[in-house]
Amino acid sequence: MKATRAEIEAGVREIAIVHLGLTGAVGAEARLIEDLGLDSLQIVTLAFEIENRFEIILEPEDERAIVTVGDLVDTIERLVSASEKSAKP
Repeated sequence: MKATRAEIEAGVREIAIVHLGLTGAVGAEARLIEDLGLDSLQIVTLAFEIENRFEIILEPEDERAIVTVGDLVDTIERLVSASEKSAKP
């Protein structure tokens, strides 16, 4: 799945609203747990919805490195780009 950074950011915002019930701004600097108040079930839901939407797999080492929304977008962008490169003949 080819996606621009803006499309990834929009997808993350949509997931935050639809699946997590967040209503405020979801800025790049917002920390998932401390600022957005996500609990463990919401984190799992977020990971599941991200994987489905962007057709990627978040490995445990990827998940450990994600603290902010910006970190999440960076990780998705890297994984989408890597999957595009491996899919090319």
